[in-house]
Order: sequence, then structure tokens, then C-alpha cells
Amino acid sequence: MAHLTSGTRPGRSSRVAKDGIDTAQVHEAIWSAIVDHSLPPETRLVESELCEIFGVGRTRMRQVLQRLAHERVVTLMRNRGAMVSKPSVREAREVFAARRIIETSIVETLIKAATRKDIKRLQDHVAREQDAWHGNDRRAILKLSGEFHLLLAEAADNSILLEVLRDLVSRSSLIIAVYQSPGASPCPPDAHRELTVTLERHERGAIKLMVQHLDHVFADLMLEERNGGGIDLKTVFGARQ
Repeated sequence: MAHLTSGTRPGRSSRVAKDGIDTAQVHEAIWSAIVDHSLPPETRLVESELCEIFGVGRTRMRQVLQRLAHERVVTLMRNRGAMVSKPSVREAREVFAARRIIETSIVETLIKAATRKDIKRLQDHVAREQDAWHGNDRRAILKLSGEFHLLLAEAADNSILLEVLRDLVSRSSLIIAVYQSPGASPCPPDAHRELTVTLERHERGAIKLMVQHLDHVFADLMLEERNGGGIDLKTVFGARQ
């Protein structure tokens, strides 16, 4: 998620279609539609329709869908095309249970070892999250909130935990994107700010704050069936003729 939360948009060197739409913009449009609930889980992403909507060829559209599949946002089905992925309720519970275990361990390490440089990186990142909130940019909010947790893992200086957490944050970002109640916040910057302040003071209360934070995010999820059938892709994205 490339992870959902840690990947950056490709530069302008991305190949551009005849009408000026590049693959990065197509990727962003599809991912944003998933984040804002316009494309619920199991929505079929018909390649020919997407090519017509965005004015790109099949080769480039397949590149976009493959990238989204790598990020776990889309599932590619043999002889059936692509659809928006649907994390199960069990997966959601297991992902957040694993994150509690790993991230409390990370926080415990940082209580003892966090440097001024680590804290400054966290503070700067929280400021970026706040800007995204003020701009009501849900895509940026979700991305930055996940990156905050990865910054904690980087500061703890354990490459194995960081690798595992990247996968878990990627999975939970998709879970949040498709199951969170409309209008609910993916990860309030206030919680991150409070956690940063507590870590700066090297207080053990940071462990409790992390658990409460993850539990709050999980509690905001609407883990129920959503039908992705009958979605008109042209209505979601608007025809680009």
C-alpha cells in the first residue's frame, strides 16, 4: 500500500493519456471513490467502462488495477475482471488485535528510547494531519494517519516490526476506508498529538493511550454487509468525453 498509507503518488513522469489524464490520476480517482464510499466492497470495476470514462487504453488501465490490487484495494479475479476488495469482519478483528500487540510494544520501546529528533518528526507529521483535517481531505487524512503509526515503528528501530506493521496498516486502511461510518474520522490528529506529548515526557501512559486510540478507531467501524451491486461507474466518476 506500495501500501495504502505509505505510498506516494507517482511523479509527472507517469505516462499520460491523449486527453491529459495520467495513470496516477486514474489511480487516485478510483481510490478516492472507495474512500468516500461511492464504490462499496464487491463493486465490479469493468475495464472497458473505466477505459471509456478516463480515456485511457487497456494496458494503462490494467496497470492501475494491478497497482490497486497490490495495495489490496482491488481484487483481480481470473476470467472475471476486478472488483473492490471486501475485507471480512474476522480479518478486521484480527488486524486490529495484532496492531494492539505490536504497537503497544513499539510505544513501550519509545517511552525509553525516543529522541528529540523522533519527537520533532512526529510533531511535524501531526501538523500535516491537522492541515488535511482543515482541508477536509479524507484521502490525505487516511494516508497520513497510517503514516504516523509507521513513523513510531521507524523510531523504535526494529525493521521486522516495521515490516509487519506496514502490512497491518495497509490492511486496516482498507478496512477503515470501506467500513467506517460516513463522517467519522479515520484517526483524529488530537489522539496522535496527545500520544506524541506523552512520549516526549517518557510517560508509561502512552501505552494506554495507544490501546484506547486503536480501540476507538475499531469501534467506529460498521462491520456489516454492504452490497456493491448495481453501481453505475459513469455516475460515480462522471463521463470524461
